[in-house]
Amino acid sequence: MNDKNLDLKNIFDLAVENHKRKQFLVAKNLYNKILFKKPNHLQTIFLLGTLFIETHNYNNAAKLFQKIIAAQPKHALAYNNLGMIYVELGRLVDALMCLKNAVMINPNLVNARNNLCILLRSLTPNKLSEKEEQDFKNLFLILYKRNDIDHDDIFNAAKSVLFNNKNYKQISETEDQTEFLLENKNVKKLIKEDLFLLMIQKSLISDVRIEKLLLRLRKEILIKKNNNRTKDINIYFDFITSLAIQCSFNEYIYMKEKSEINQIKTLQANLEKQKKINELEVAILGCYIPLFYSKTLNKKLANYKSESLLFNDLIKVQVKNINEEQKLKKKIKKHGKIINAVSQKVKKQYEENPYPRWRHIYNNVRIDFLIRFQNQIKPNKIDTKHDTKFSKPNVLIAGCGTGKHLFIADSYLNANILGVDLSLSSLAYAKRKTEEAGLKNINFLQSDILGLKNLKKKFDVIESVGVLHHMKDPTEGLKILLNLLEPHGLLKLGLYSKMARQHITEAKKIIKKNNLKSNIEDIRKFRYEIINLKNNDNLFKKISSRRDFYSTSALRDLMFHKHEYCFTISEISTIISKFRLKFLGFTDSLIKNNYFKIYNEDKKNILLENWNDFEKANPDTFNGMYSFWVKK
Repeated sequence: MNDKNLDLKNIFDLAVENHKRKQFLVAKNLYNKILFKKPNHLQTIFLLGTLFIETHNYNNAAKLFQKIIAAQPKHALAYNNLGMIYVELGRLVDALMCLKNAVMINPNLVNARNNLCILLRSLTPNKLSEKEEQDFKNLFLILYKRNDIDHDDIFNAAKSVLFNNKNYKQISETEDQTEFLLENKNVKKLIKEDLFLLMIQKSLISDVRIEKLLLRLRKEILIKKNNNRTKDINIYFDFITSLAIQCSFNEYIYMKEKSEINQIKTLQANLEKQKKINELEVAILGCYIPLFYSKTLNKKLANYKSESLLFNDLIKVQVKNINEEQKLKKKIKKHGKIINAVSQKVKKQYEENPYPRWRHIYNNVRIDFLIRFQNQIKPNKIDTKHDTKFSKPNVLIAGCGTGKHLFIADSYLNANILGVDLSLSSLAYAKRKTEEAGLKNINFLQSDILGLKNLKKKFDVIESVGVLHHMKDPTEGLKILLNLLEPHGLLKLGLYSKMARQHITEAKKIIKKNNLKSNIEDIRKFRYEIINLKNNDNLFKKISSRRDFYSTSALRDLMFHKHEYCFTISEISTIISKFRLKFLGFTDSLIKNNYFKIYNEDKKNILLENWNDFEKANPDTFNGMYSFWVKK
């Protein structure tokens, strides 16, 4: 079409049409034609910037979004896009600042909010000016007041900002056991801080110093209560209730002294006799034992309504949710019998300790599965231009646990999802979460992966992350999953790295040496040993830096698992060859960025021989696990 005689509006419409059809060169020329005549046409600048992002021309894209921000300093979407460009360019601190601005301007911008929180997993703001520190504190208050993000992702960053305050930093670092913390004016201020309370309510406290602080405060509160100084602690009701929520979240992994255990038994007995609910005393009890453990209190609290929203939240977490899960267990279908000896042991573990326990997760923006998939394997790319087989994908999450993975899969547009797990307790937890979110496209099945060979169904997408390495024969499980995969299907796997888990192997020697079992008492003893290590600070740092160190189910999964096998990249390469699979790439973009700095001739980041050498040089790379996609 000849565009010489078209006015700007028609040229703009023609540019947009070509852009949508991915005729990038034509669209770019038309956008530039508009900007030649009208250099400050912001809508055109914005769309040309997005075109440059799509064609990986990040430097030019950055200039355009910088221009928009200069003209409109409150343009949240421009800040978000510029932030994501900076991520691609490896300018992570600049990315953090842009995404922070986007969320401060518009907290309801879902992509900006999610992008920021995910970036904060691995990046902590530091060297902040006083104004920047206050900005970040306000930002974290905004984020913690929401229930549509994963607050664990932002805990370390929020902690660093809050405890950057010299008075709070001093509290967290003090080793003085003689001083009563509740008499300290800075402690009094801290435990009334909205941000601190929200962190305790919504994030797993994964910091040894803060944990020690909470332990001392819990003990002091109990002492004051038993000394009939209720008025002194009533002013800390919100903190006590928040701490009780945290303790249910970490599954009571905190050590208790003998004196505390005796006092708590007395408190429980008194509360069970009382006709009226004493909310303060119930909250104190909830800091030490789950309230649902007491049948008497469970019955009293199941329909109790408080004027305190926070206390109602405590009752929901410690009583109502558990009661609901017991009912949901009866509604979950079973497929086959779990007869394999290893599978039975693993099932028993997760029935006793469903894993992971979690509160909130990101609000999904549902987009086409292939877009999500291509983003995960980039810089690799497979041709799916004319592929319609994934428009309504059938998805199997093999080993869905408590359902967090299901919510990630729910972001795939028009997906029909089946969650399978050994553990009925885990499935009931997951089902409660999906029902709370109103999700209708997820079904559940209790089964061993070994039992799925008889499942008369095929899947477009199968994801099994952190599961096969707990089977007696991981390759047998893989074989079954591949038989369930459509010929065009895609498979995502997560497997433990032998190299990255050397510190865990070392720590397990402590378990063996002390003949520790996988019960709560021995798990607490193990933590005490690790926290008080004198001669191996490096081991303490590595173990205590893992979030799994801070909750019972997670630490049991990490250190006391009934069965696990760790892999090397060479072994994974052999398995891929054996099953005639095609390796499509690891999923962690930050890891791939580091790899590409060294192996830049591997444009797709898929040469496993190089990856093997890279891991040898950087043994902590796959600290979580190898997470990657393959296809037949």
